[in-house]
Formats: sequence, C-alpha cells, structure tokens
Amino acid sequence: MRIYLRWGIYLLCVLLPIFRMSGAENPLPKGFVPSGSGEFYGAPEQKLANGTIFNYMDGGGVVYLEHGFQKLVHREFSNPNKRIITFDRFTMGTAAQAMAALADERIAPAGGSPLPLSVPNKAYRFPPDYFIYMVLDKSLVYLHVDDDNLAETLDRFAADILKSPDEGKK
Repeated sequence: MRIYLRWGIYLLCVLLPIFRMSGAENPLPKGFVPSGSGEFYGAPEQKLANGTIFNYMDGGGVVYLEHGFQKLVHREFSNPNKRIITFDRFTMGTAAQAMAALADERIAPAGGSPLPLSVPNKAYRFPPDYFIYMVLDKSLVYLHVDDDNLAETLDRFAADILKSPDEGKK
C-alpha cells in the first residue's frame, strides 16, 4: 500500500505540474508541431549552445547588438502541409532597448500595422510571407509564417504567447 501511495504523490506533485507547464508556458501554433529542438545563440562575448548571433544571421546581428542584444531563442513549427512558423525571441538588456529595436526600421521595416494585442507590435503582409514583431518585457519577438493565408493562425499564436503565465518574467 505504501508504494502505491508514494507513486500517487509522485505523480501528483512531479508529473502533473510538468504536463501543465508544457502546454501553458510553451504554446504551440494551432495545427503545428515543433520541428526539432530549440536553438540558442548569444552575444559575441557569450557564445551559447548554437553559437553567437552571427552564426544565426551573419552581419545582420550588428543591428541587434546596437540594441543591447544578449541572447536569441529560435524555434520552428511545421504543419502537415509543410508550412513553417518561425519563433525568434531576441532578449535585450532592457525593455527600453527592446522598444528601440522595434522602432528601428533596419529590424522592423516601415509600414507595419499594429494588431489588437496588449503589447507594442507591428504586423506585415508581404505575400507569400506574413510576420509580426512584438515587445515582451525586455525581448523583441519575431513570428513568421511562410504562407500569408495562415496570418490568422500566426495572430492567434501571438495572442497565446501573451497568455502564457511566464511572459514578462524572462
């Protein structure tokens, strides 16, 4: 009887929070699944698992460094139709630096339209692409889908990210 009680407590205290966390803290775009594991890039002086920002975007990383870039988390999601959603979270030193990155037309080009989200953002439709930049705490998040017919899915994904209980704490 004791062994069953121990396993029951283990399942409730350890596994249940893990299952809840995976869905709430890492939302998935509707109809998409992760394509591989995430990639992690740091500033030139602090290389992370996959290298530095220059391993991810060559010379374009200079602009992000001007805005206090610290690290990048890159994830991709795919659906059965082989469409890809990209999630990039560029963590800057401060929230003001993330806002300045959003305002920098070398990063977020002119002409973006704001979405009805609770954070500063810009959305762009350049067929066949659709993408969003938004500021979360001290991060600039870039979301992209390679088929602008899936714009509504990407908009919903952006809203789901904002509902995640950990947003603003990273």
